[in-house]
Amino acid sequence: MMKRARRGLAATLMIGLLAIGCAPIAPESAGDDDAQTEGSDSSVFASAVDAAFEGSGVPGGAAVITGSDTEHMLQHAFGEAAEGREVALQTPFAYRSMTKSFVGTVILQLVDEGRLSIDDTVGQYIDGVPSGDEITIEQLGAMRSGVANYSGSPKLTDLLVVDPARDPGVQELLELAYPESPEFAPGTAFEYSNTNTLLLGQVIEAVTGNPWFEEVDARVLQPLGLDSVTDGLNDVEGDAVGYQLAGGSVEEQVPWVAPGWFGAAGALAGDVEDLATWGRALGDGTLLETETQQWRLERFGPTSDDARSPEYDGYGFAMGEIDGWVGHTGTGLGFQGLVMHDVESGRTVAMLVNGTGEDPDLPAHVFAELLPTIESLRTFADAGGSDE
Repeated sequence: MMKRARRGLAATLMIGLLAIGCAPIAPESAGDDDAQTEGSDSSVFASAVDAAFEGSGVPGGAAVITGSDTEHMLQHAFGEAAEGREVALQTPFAYRSMTKSFVGTVILQLVDEGRLSIDDTVGQYIDGVPSGDEITIEQLGAMRSGVANYSGSPKLTDLLVVDPARDPGVQELLELAYPESPEFAPGTAFEYSNTNTLLLGQVIEAVTGNPWFEEVDARVLQPLGLDSVTDGLNDVEGDAVGYQLAGGSVEEQVPWVAPGWFGAAGALAGDVEDLATWGRALGDGTLLETETQQWRLERFGPTSDDARSPEYDGYGFAMGEIDGWVGHTGTGLGFQGLVMHDVESGRTVAMLVNGTGEDPDLPAHVFAELLPTIESLRTFADAGGSDE
């Protein structure tokens, strides 16, 4: 049974386990043969997912696999969003660091419009950044700036324990990182730092005059019809509740945390279907000029400099790569997820769950484990690519 105790946030800063289960829904537009194939694929995928997540202890989650169109889609929901309330496909979960891919895309849209250059320094837009006259916009997006990670500061834990529902200002978070910055000369190493994306959010505001979320809403959410996506979970009845896990079971409920603690680095929340739609647009470059998207897909570099980095084969401009698929993961404080797109086949995979535990990279691990099954699904053989 889920525990409702709120015993403080220090323990819940651990990041953790991911699990999803399956309740397939075949698209209404599919013909009889397609429906039969999708039904079979749903069973195969469900069995693979059950095997991958057995014993994880995650209370609930949702997953979507889609082809390059919306006519071919497998949708799945599992478990409890909160005690006594089942997960639905429309249940909002926290996206956490998957937010970074939205923010990075808005930056590149501004580049396409000629309103900034990827080679501009952050100091041209924001005062007071250590080495700000050297750090470029590209280095911020690629996690190669040398600016320390504010969320790695012990002071952040202390602040969260006192009042997680308080919405801090961005400057308060930046000042947690500045005393430790720069950690290396800009461009000389990779270090995954949430501060980088906070700064990109500030650059968006400096260029447009609008907060980062307003620009994400106008430039990404509205054009793609992502109606579920919001600036943080609203702490209302319909939202998923986050849980901390230990030893394959729920340890405690994570208190609601105000979105300001994550900001442009991880505040977004929404449902799994909208996440899949976003993943397809992210991988295809729907909202960018063709040349800009090609540049983005060519920018992946090694992450081996940072032993604490999320698990990617490579990281580019606010986008990671796993086994040839591109997208982003997110994890922390009771929520985890992943969205990945295969440019060649047109497939997109999105997962959201409401539990974190001992393995901060489990979304990536589960995705890699499920790839053989994903590649074998006949539903998508004629929807954006061949299985051969």
